[in-house]
Amino acid sequence: MIKAVAIAACVSTALAATSFMASALTLTEMSGSIDACHQPNANVDDTVAALAQEGWVQVPHGELGAEVTELLIWPQVAFYATGDTGGEQIKSIAELQRKTVAGFAKKKDIPQSKTRILTRQIGADTEAALVFWLQPDPAQTNIICRFALSGHSMIGHTAGDFGTPHPVETSPTQSYTITSMNAGRIAAKIGTPVTVSGIVQTTVNFAAQE
Repeated sequence: MIKAVAIAACVSTALAATSFMASALTLTEMSGSIDACHQPNANVDDTVAALAQEGWVQVPHGELGAEVTELLIWPQVAFYATGDTGGEQIKSIAELQRKTVAGFAKKKDIPQSKTRILTRQIGADTEAALVFWLQPDPAQTNIICRFALSGHSMIGHTAGDFGTPHPVETSPTQSYTITSMNAGRIAAKIGTPVTVSGIVQTTVNFAAQE
């Protein structure tokens, strides 16, 4: 059964619902994944285990296949494309992010930083996620999840390449942001098929556990 994201948990239900409706965004099959990424886990693999309950499977450390790489560049590209690109074109940003994503796949864990890559199958569509577990100082832990979603999980309409990011705060320490993509328009610009319909990024920060 399709599960819509539960906006009722937001700090302001009315405002959150309005932003979803105004931007014609539909987000499904993601409430459990967002919840999993909002858990204050002291171990990144606990977050991976929670995402596994939502159908996500961890990609082995090392080389990424071309399909997963192409999915995972878009959370990175969206971050730059919806901000100050410094005059860079989307095609050149995408090329740079392919190298960045390849680096994530080979990145080794250190005490302050751990990265995991996951995928899931929704019908005929493949979706991908990046999970970052970060401890910028000994007293604080941050978990960031970036999801590259198919049209099955996210439907959004934007005249440009990317829609305006829509942040939703579920608590003072938890939030997520939704960004729609015009896949056809972007594909025409970069000369490569684009199967991602939108991006969801979650963030949680909490006091590090002793």
